[in-house]
Amino acid sequence: MVHERIRTLRKERRLTQAMLAEKVGVSPQVVSNWERSYTSPDLEDLSKIAHALHTTADYLLGLSDELEDEMREIKHLLETKGYSKPVFFDKKAWFGIQPEDIKQIDNYFRFLLQQKNIS
Repeated sequence: MVHERIRTLRKERRLTQAMLAEKVGVSPQVVSNWERSYTSPDLEDLSKIAHALHTTADYLLGLSDELEDEMREIKHLLETKGYSKPVFFDKKAWFGIQPEDIKQIDNYFRFLLQQKNIS
C-alpha cells in the first residue's frame, strides 16, 4: 500500500521521482525502488516523504484514509499568526464537553466565519 500511495501522491503533487528524491535526501533510484515495491522506506525516510507530499505517515502506511493531518495544518497556521496554543487545542478540556456543547461550539464558529465573509 505504501508504494502505491507514494507514487499516486507524487504524481498528484506534480513531482518527478528526482524532485521527491531531492526533498527526501535520497537518489531518484531509491524513489523508483519504493514505488515498484522493490524496497520500502525506513521510518526516517517515511517521515520525510510524508512531509514532502503534505500528508501523514499513517496515510502512507494505510493506517488512515485521512490524506492530511488537518489539526497539524491548523496549528501551524495559527502559530504563523502568533497563537502558540489556543485553548481549543487543550485536549484535556475536551474530555468533559458534552455533544450538545460541541454542537454549540461548531455553530458559533460557523457564525464567526459568516460574519467574517459578510464584512
